[in-house]
Parts: sequence; C-alpha cells; structure tokens
Amino acid sequence: MATTATRRRWTRFGAPARVDGRMLLGVALVAASVIGGVLFWGSARETVPVLVAARDLPAGHVLEADDLSVAQLRLEGELSSLAIPDAELDAVAGRTTGTAVHAGEMLVWPDLATGPIIGRDEVAITVPVEADAVYPGLRAGDSVAVLGTSDKGEPGSQTVTLLDSAVVYDISLAPGPIAIGQDGEEGQGLSNVTLVVPRSEAERVAHAVVSWDVTLALLSAQEGD
Repeated sequence: MATTATRRRWTRFGAPARVDGRMLLGVALVAASVIGGVLFWGSARETVPVLVAARDLPAGHVLEADDLSVAQLRLEGELSSLAIPDAELDAVAGRTTGTAVHAGEMLVWPDLATGPIIGRDEVAITVPVEADAVYPGLRAGDSVAVLGTSDKGEPGSQTVTLLDSAVVYDISLAPGPIAIGQDGEEGQGLSNVTLVVPRSEAERVAHAVVSWDVTLALLSAQEGD
C-alpha cells in the first residue's frame, strides 16, 4: 500500500504542468505593447541642440559666434530639416541674415541670405543693358564699375566713371530679344541688371540711366573687395 501511495503522489506532483499557448501569446503582445509605448514616448520627448539668436538680429547683419546660442528643442516635421544644428556654428559665422531674427528665436537656413543684401544706406537701381553690352557670365554678387557716356555719337561725347564699384543684386532675362553667342548658338539676351548703390549716389546714377548710355565693367574679385 505504501508503495502505491508513493507512486500516486509522484504522479500527481512530478508531472509537468500544461501551459496554455494563448496565454503566452497574450503576455507577449502586452509586453510588446508596453515596450513600444516606452520607445514612442521616449522618441517624442527627444530633443536636439540647435542654434538660436542670442539677441535681436536685423536683416543684413553679419553673424558672429556670440550672436548665437544653443538650445535643446524638440523638432517635428519640416523643422527638422530647416533648423541649424549647433555643430554648424563655425559655418554660420560670417554669413549674413536675409531677414530679421528676434532674440530667442530659432535660426533656420532660410534666414541666411544667399545673395547681396541692400544695406540701410543703399538702394537698388535697375540698369537696362543691351545683350552684347555686358559680360554674358555676369551673376548676382559680382562687382562692376558703372560708366556713363553722354551725347553718344556727338563730337562732345565723353565717358565718366559714375561708380568705382557696385554689387550686382539681380539679373533679369529679356523676354524677347535674342543674342547670338560666340559659338553661333542663339541665347537669351540680358535685359536689366539691378545694382546696389550708395543712397548718396542714387540720383546721379538714375540720371545717367535715363539720359546717358550706361556701361558696366566687370571688376576682379580683389577690386570688388
């Protein structure tokens, strides 16, 4: 009898318990959901170091390192590609702002000027030019000397220098006239060249544009500086 009872107890307690597969699946799903939630909220709260204005920066301001500070911000969507990382500080120093940036505001790439800036004491004047009267490779940012010729074709005609140096602000293509290039191919001729000139010289240049023939002479990079 003792032997039989012992065998029964061994059979009752020694056999491995059956595990419900559905229960294990449910536990695994719950665990995956919890881990996923933790990862999601962790990434949602993640911040990155970006450049912000340390003070009010007007348009046309040449940036220095102490004009900017670093802030930890959480970026979403398009902002992540527009924001300037703190690692770009050295690259941004020396660039010019194309728009005003207020103190504490995040600096974004579109805030930086990509071309010439019209300063406080400057104006932009547009000079009509013939297609063959200006260097065809002229582009925004180039420096030119501005010459004016009065009474063209007359005995008393003379040419004077109106400006030793002016910066090309923009160039527009003529919608109609066509110029023939050196290779014999037809190309669109230049129509208008807009220059940044000192406000004090604006009247003289404007008078020459209306009354004289104006010529633009391309300067070397050293002369432009």
